[in-house]
Amino acid sequence: VRTRTAGAARTAKSRAEGATTLPAGNTALLLLAVLAVPCVVASVMWPIASIVITAAFVVLTRALWMSHYLVRNRAEGWLRAVVRTVTFPFALSGALVSAAVWPGTPVAVAAAGALWITGGGQIDTAAWWHQPAPVTAAAVVFGMLCGGITGREIERVGARLPDLRREGLRALAVLGGFVALCAAAVRAIALLL
Repeated sequence: VRTRTAGAARTAKSRAEGATTLPAGNTALLLLAVLAVPCVVASVMWPIASIVITAAFVVLTRALWMSHYLVRNRAEGWLRAVVRTVTFPFALSGALVSAAVWPGTPVAVAAAGALWITGGGQIDTAAWWHQPAPVTAAAVVFGMLCGGITGREIERVGARLPDLRREGLRALAVLGGFVALCAAAVRAIALLL
């Protein structure tokens, strides 16, 4: 009887936890695929959108795990949901500040280097975001580095938070790099045709 009660409590806890976190497994991949389509379209039309999308996904990923960290010791599922909802704006602003420092600063420097190299050794400061090929290359560098660094951070954080759904967070973290790569592929195919 005690085993059934403990099992039922764990099931209820995981259901309550699942209501306030990213989905896992195939559901997460399906959700992220649906998100990727409009992001790729926006990135093809405006290459600078790839950088903005990647930055937004990195900040959102950090905010979600910070929010999870804040409620990790709460026993009741409804209490976790309420605390997470109330504190999410604070987690989002904290994630924005921390992501601007790491990985934001070094990744922005690497992306600026890629922009400078693909722009022929010069950057037109007046309208650099209107140069599709250099901005796309910079977006790929930005997206891949952000995804890699954030993915490693998720693994490190996940070791301390065993109930954190890492699959969904990992997929969300690398989505920006995937969007940038898809936009670069579409642009390359358009140039060849």
